[in-house]
Amino acid sequence: MGDIVAFPGPHADLFTGYVRFKRALGYAIPVSYQYVLRDIARCIATGQPEPGVVSRAAMEHLTARRPGEAAPTQCKRITILRQFCLWLASTGHTPVIPPAGLVRDTTEFVPRIVSATEMAGILVVADRDASEQRRLLLRLLWCCGMRISEACALTVSDIDTSAGTILIRHAKGDRSRLLPMSATLWEYAAGYLERPEMMDADRELPLMPTTRGNSPRPGNAGAALKPIFERAGVLTRQGTPIRPHDLRHSYAVHALEKMVDDGLDVYAALPLLSTYMGHADIHSTEYYLRFTQDTLLRIIDAQQQTSRRVFGDAS
Repeated sequence: MGDIVAFPGPHADLFTGYVRFKRALGYAIPVSYQYVLRDIARCIATGQPEPGVVSRAAMEHLTARRPGEAAPTQCKRITILRQFCLWLASTGHTPVIPPAGLVRDTTEFVPRIVSATEMAGILVVADRDASEQRRLLLRLLWCCGMRISEACALTVSDIDTSAGTILIRHAKGDRSRLLPMSATLWEYAAGYLERPEMMDADRELPLMPTTRGNSPRPGNAGAALKPIFERAGVLTRQGTPIRPHDLRHSYAVHALEKMVDDGLDVYAALPLLSTYMGHADIHSTEYYLRFTQDTLLRIIDAQQQTSRRVFGDAS
């Protein structure tokens, strides 16, 4: 289950109990989450003792934006604080609970949707210049739309070439899922695993090991892909290399586009896509669907027949 960090202050036992409670429900509660809790415990410890544990002053201090802090970081802290306070209330304490929706994580950032032609150019550069691990990583991101952290965490045993599937274990939200591979990805993965050094490898070793034999760190792996994107000329509107996560956005757009082209209703396609991408609900999936104009027009055209049945010839 993993270690529990040491929490400071007079309420350390409560924070430890909360982590154990969440883990008993099946949540991973990684160290990064616990560090936020430790920051909350430290803040509470510096204030006046309160029978409800979290005072109004502590709540207001912990929910305020810090100098230079990004909105997602603030939102994460508020969410963790609110969850902790709700648990405290369920155990008989009277904390001041942060209101729901106190801060919204809004951004004007628009992801770069990569076309199939551009991805083919990226793979040409990678197959010429990059290591075999990087070549496989790019194909996993493009063909499966997985998070780079999920790809980096894969072990040899997670690839089942006989069934043509990839097992994603304990991903975001501690959710696991089984992904079918396309024929081309299956062929490439099978060839990768048939190399002598992989055939003799322990099944629980990293699928794409570093030179030290460890699983690659997502940040380092992503940084290694950016020169490939740059040499392939796949850039953002600002002229910088795309992010690896843009491939996940691109997967969502192209997968939905293909399902609609195959005649599947959008409302039936979204739950399928949400499950495949490992989202908790379709609202998370909708965030990824930043369509290009061509994609949007194709989906509208595909829905014309349904629209006529519902609305007739009304304009």
